[in-house]
Amino acid sequence: MDVTTELMAIERRLARGTGADYAEVLHPDAVVVVPGAVLDKAACVAAMDHSPGWDDVDLGEARLVRSDDTATVVYRFTGRRGADSYAATLVSTYVAADAGWRMLLHQQTPD
Repeated sequence: MDVTTELMAIERRLARGTGADYAEVLHPDAVVVVPGAVLDKAACVAAMDHSPGWDDVDLGEARLVRSDDTATVVYRFTGRRGADSYAATLVSTYVAADAGWRMLLHQQTPD
């Protein structure tokens, strides 16, 4: 599996995931930047445990930026929860670890 496909599979998992999914994927020093908040790993995991899931999500085509031990995916996200929708450009940077890719930084830039 190529790196883009592998990372986007993780992104899809997280888009529908719970705090447990984030706890497994986030690097211990992760920073997650979402509208109105900058979260560390513990705060992100807790937030996802209390967040209602998406009814529908679409992850657009990803652009990959790669170095020796890091990889960043940039893509368009759209999600729907009831009558509410959310659209943003998402950026996630992963670092290679013995246990697989771990998300180090994630940022959402809403439309």
